[in-house]
Amino acid sequence: MKLKNEINEKSIWKNFKKNELQGWLVYTLNTCNFDTERENIKIRIDGNEFHNIDSFFCALGEEVNGIAGYFGRNLAALDDCLRGNFGVKSITELTWINHQTSKKLFKAKFKEIVEVFELHKVKVILN
Repeated sequence: MKLKNEINEKSIWKNFKKNELQGWLVYTLNTCNFDTERENIKIRIDGNEFHNIDSFFCALGEEVNGIAGYFGRNLAALDDCLRGNFGVKSITELTWINHQTSKKLFKAKFKEIVEVFELHKVKVILN
């Protein structure tokens, strides 16, 4: 699809079934262009835009690296991405609106995600 320029808008993954989302994340890892590394970026995600941990990573990837972007597919991969070489040298701030929705959905994983960002000195703002 990407080769034919058919992926030209964000969030096409929202229509995928749960078992298809990991496949999408693998696809984005293998097709995302990481040639340009931006520094000190601020990102914003909305807890109402995703419905499970896999769709969180889909939304995060697009927020950081644009359409069909990748920025992790589990906590270990997120940690790797925050070390650099995945389109970003550093993220200075993450604003997570509607975070309460994510907190209920992810349970203990929510705290772990926040801790990974904080470990890499990302200021996490929960709204």
